[in-house]
Amino acid sequence: PPSIASQLISSDIIKKISITGSSRVGKLILKQAADKVQRVTMELSGHSPFIVFDDADINKATDIAVTAKFRNNGQVCISPNRFYIQEKKKDDFINSFISKAKKLKIGNGMDKNVQLGPLTTEKRLNEVEQLVETTKKEGAKILMGGKRPAGFNKGYFYEPTVFDNVKDDFTIMREEPFGPLCPMLSFKTFDEVIKRANNHELGLCSYVCTNSMEKAHLASEQLETGSVAVNTGVVAIAEAPFGGIKQSGYGREGGSNAIKDYLNVKYTHLGIKG
Repeated sequence: PPSIASQLISSDIIKKISITGSSRVGKLILKQAADKVQRVTMELSGHSPFIVFDDADINKATDIAVTAKFRNNGQVCISPNRFYIQEKKKDDFINSFISKAKKLKIGNGMDKNVQLGPLTTEKRLNEVEQLVETTKKEGAKILMGGKRPAGFNKGYFYEPTVFDNVKDDFTIMREEPFGPLCPMLSFKTFDEVIKRANNHELGLCSYVCTNSMEKAHLASEQLETGSVAVNTGVVAIAEAPFGGIKQSGYGREGGSNAIKDYLNVKYTHLGIKG
């Protein structure tokens, strides 16, 4: 709550602030921290592109996409939110993705047979529903899901939802869904998809599926995100620096970079007597 955060931030006892949260809340805390030139590490919102080139293994790519997207039911800052599939493989990818997503069991997350739990709050559920309605009104076609699952009278559950006919200027391509929503788009060339993926104010994470080392390296260099996952959905690990650029924040968690964010560098220049 703001009352607690404000008291902590203004206290001289506090020497460092680290936040994992939305860009909106990050900016509010940053303004308060500025009054005492407080040091901060900010890991904020994400809107990760998931790029699949036509030389990728589609079966593996959809395994990665389904696992990464539906972890915590899409409520993860590095959840893939914009799927760009090279034209020749778009239909294959979507068909495989939907086939695997339909096998996910919705229910109590404490049940070992369940892969898809609820959204965190009623507010989140309402916002996901509103974004689905907005996406439909803007012209998208629902290929799967798009509603609360039948048979759940309580709990904030929502079905995995896949959209087609999505354009880059749709609301869902700008706002972080933070839920199980998957807009599918196609692209023609490498340069085109990199430009479209980078055309966003957030830059936390991105995903690339390809069997070309050249494309993997070039994409990693050119994508404007703090992390790039190539042919894997596992990107946040304790020994590696994790964090974003642009309005996804600054500073790093994990690895030696994170330790340095909590240290002060002191330089002593010692003159020798005589």
